[in-house]
Amino acid sequence: MSPLKDLPQFKEYMITLGQNPILGVLTGAVITVLIQASSATIGILQGLYAGGFLDLKGSLPVLFGDNIGTTLTVIIAATGANISAKRVAATHVTFNVLGTILCLILLDPFTAMIEYFQTLLHLSPEMTIAFSHGAFNVTNTIVQFPFIGALAYFVTKLIPGEDEVVKYEPLYLDQYLIKQAPSIALGNAKKELLHLGNYAASAFDLAYDYILYTDEKVGQKGHKTEEAINTIDEELTHYLIQLSSEPLSPKESEILTNVLDSSRDLERIGDHAEGLLNLTDYLQRKNVQFSEAALEELAEIYQATTAFIKDALDSVENNDIEKAQSLIERHKEINNMERVLRKTHIKRLNRGECSTQAGVNFIDIISHYTRVSDHAMNLAEKVIAEQI
Repeated sequence: MSPLKDLPQFKEYMITLGQNPILGVLTGAVITVLIQASSATIGILQGLYAGGFLDLKGSLPVLFGDNIGTTLTVIIAATGANISAKRVAATHVTFNVLGTILCLILLDPFTAMIEYFQTLLHLSPEMTIAFSHGAFNVTNTIVQFPFIGALAYFVTKLIPGEDEVVKYEPLYLDQYLIKQAPSIALGNAKKELLHLGNYAASAFDLAYDYILYTDEKVGQKGHKTEEAINTIDEELTHYLIQLSSEPLSPKESEILTNVLDSSRDLERIGDHAEGLLNLTDYLQRKNVQFSEAALEELAEIYQATTAFIKDALDSVENNDIEKAQSLIERHKEINNMERVLRKTHIKRLNRGECSTQAGVNFIDIISHYTRVSDHAMNLAEKVIAEQI
């Protein structure tokens, strides 16, 4: 006989555990959380049931609690993850909690069902616990399956928001169309160019946000977006080279060349965004701080540049020659703004209002902005050229 049976406190706790299902659930959950292994908890429960410490009705709530305890690992894994991961974790927790509540309400019929199969299948005590574990999950799945929509709605309300997923592959490059319908393939290549352009604009915006807020997640997203830009540019370039071998009209050949050149310009915008991210990492390591005046000037040229990129892409999408022509003067304004900001920043530097390191890096940043505007201007110039 086990020496545990001779311990009054243990015997009393086992009696209480067998009579109190809620305590059983809590016990199972806590043990699983502490051990971090549901299989170990089930093994302990098998020993208790086989040794006569607990009857089946007392063992089942502990088993239910074990399923709740396993959700801790998922919760820990989802901490700091994206919204989708958090919703998966919340769904896992909700599923097991709802299943436990349901089985506690129907504990008597559930116990009777397990006893029936125990007799029918001649299950040993250990196998009975294992069978109960499987029956709990299968039963919950069957019962909750019709309410998947309601569960999804609940979890979405519990954890609101949307994930911004960076896709690392093109969306519109259908290889089949290259041979079968080259003109349609060219139209899809232009759609892919705009898809690439949206990522380039996003990467530029993320680089500015990273300068302002130095949020590591923003920096990581910026790097991932730049990786997506490189991938899409590479595949779009390969697609256009293949397409160039097909019979195209002179006008279509000109469009193909412009799309190819524009793809390179967008990839270069992504490179500048990557350079800004790396520069911000350097500023953080060196603890370089910009003055309020510098940040205000940086915001001014950023706003002008990001609006310029978006309008250039809009002119490409809609073949809007008027908008493209209007960008010529705005491009000059951005270049002139850079020259003015250089001078004012050097004056602050001479007055000792800004550190030498901050002064040099500020000029590096606005240089990136003007180079970005140059590449965006190239997009608009292609629109103008196609109309001539």
